[in-house]
Amino acid sequence: MASEQRQHLITRGLLLDWAATAAPTDNATASAAANAGHALRALDRRTALNDLRARAYLRDAFRDLDDQDEDDDPHPLNCAGRCDGTGEALTVLTWEHHGDGIYTPVHQEPVLCLGAPTAHAPDCATCEGHGFTYTPGYRELCLDGRTSDREPAEATSASQGA
Repeated sequence: MASEQRQHLITRGLLLDWAATAAPTDNATASAAANAGHALRALDRRTALNDLRARAYLRDAFRDLDDQDEDDDPHPLNCAGRCDGTGEALTVLTWEHHGDGIYTPVHQEPVLCLGAPTAHAPDCATCEGHGFTYTPGYRELCLDGRTSDREPAEATSASQGA
């Protein structure tokens, strides 16, 4: 419960801090961001600071929280999923069809890395197991049934919206 409250304070405070930075004449938003920083410091049982330092504490707390989340599932620099340690791999999602089975890549985005080369579940409800969906003139990579080679083929991952 305390960690959820802490995450809420950090998120709310960062949004207010961003809004206050975007509109420097909006003193009410800056004050609300500082209040969120003060509340976070109180929750963390830290002494009170001035408003600017309380806002800075929010940003530092977010960096620490963000770093902590990454440590839960670290990817090595030489990750087999080709993410170079970032946890995301640049992946071609859309190919244009030129006839006779010839497709050229037209769109790519960062996709969540599963830590190993990915296979596709044969029972995928989106693409029926072949790994692609088709629209007139295009082929799209199906991300719904991706599975890591380290996991059993029966396990399907939730939609990895990209």
